[in-house]
Amino acid sequence: MNLTSEYVLKNGQILITANGYAGEDDFYLMYEIIKEKISPEHIKFGVDSMCVDGSFIKDDITVRMSSESAYDYYCFVLDPAVINAEQIEIAKGWIEMLVKEIRTKHDPVEAEDDW
Repeated sequence: MNLTSEYVLKNGQILITANGYAGEDDFYLMYEIIKEKISPEHIKFGVDSMCVDGSFIKDDITVRMSSESAYDYYCFVLDPAVINAEQIEIAKGWIEMLVKEIRTKHDPVEAEDDW
């Protein structure tokens, strides 16, 4: 299983999944890893009936994160309208490091065929 998968959305934003991690438990675990490993200047999250999502800012780089349901992998969203190409590459490096770190906490889960 690849650490991450990257998709360019129709609106130009970049979605990067943390393959094998999903749901609230993994969101909260990743949130703590972000606080510990990146030490962002600002970090927040919110919960509603459909998902847990949030964002963090470090060195003027904004990264959104979400785990919409137990059936979707945890994801990060980078917006080229808000951060430049160099910042996007920095954020991608952070994301790879974060996914490697969560793998030290527990093994990823393969997606089910009926997901």
